[in-house]
Amino acid sequence: MTDQILILVDIAHGDSAVDLLIQSRKSFADGTHHVAYVMPFGFYSYVEPYVSDDSQRAAADRAKSELAAILDRAGMGQGAVPHILRGGIGEQALQLAKKLDAAWIVLNATRSDSTHTTLGTHAAQIARHATCSVCLVRHKA
Repeated sequence: MTDQILILVDIAHGDSAVDLLIQSRKSFADGTHHVAYVMPFGFYSYVEPYVSDDSQRAAADRAKSELAAILDRAGMGQGAVPHILRGGIGEQALQLAKKLDAAWIVLNATRSDSTHTTLGTHAAQIARHATCSVCLVRHKA
């Protein structure tokens, strides 16, 4: 059985997502790649009653389409399992990793446009609480 590799991307930062996928494919060539994007609404429960079901479905459809385009740009169109999740990024990533019995979680250490040298909040949360190995990739400026 091959290792399950969970790669977290942000569709709002397509170029860094593509770079992350290319690096992950090289570093974890033998694994099954699960690529996940977490839709941010749903985490803020006070907002949810004001977001229509139609708007939520449209956002999910747009996310699926954008994730597919990012996978194609990275040369992984048919070679990865896409996941669109909804809720808190850290919580959803950790739950999916557990469900997949992932050997690795791979994600960018910070947003691609960040000038901070510390870990981003989601990366820190995932690295702190993951039950598998975590690969934090520094995006080259």
